[in-house]
Amino acid sequence: MKVGDRVRQNDKAIKMTVKSGKQLPISCTTGIVIEIRDQLPPKKEETEQLIKILSYLGRQVDVLWSNGKLSKNFAENSLRVLNEK
Repeated sequence: MKVGDRVRQNDKAIKMTVKSGKQLPISCTTGIVIEIRDQLPPKKEETEQLIKILSYLGRQVDVLWSNGKLSKNFAENSLRVLNEK
């Protein structure tokens, strides 16, 4: 994934639910990646489990969605690249 790629949300990393436990449908909205930030190296006090979770989520990505909304710090692995720039 790189800046300028067209993306759509997927449910690989996060599944959204409501209080009743019902899973929400994944948005069909597309967006453009406008910034990617690498993960900071782990601190000594961070647990191995936390390090694994952060690695699984991937880098922090800012996405400008087609509806005009800007999402900051989106998990890279919760996005699917539709077409690369």
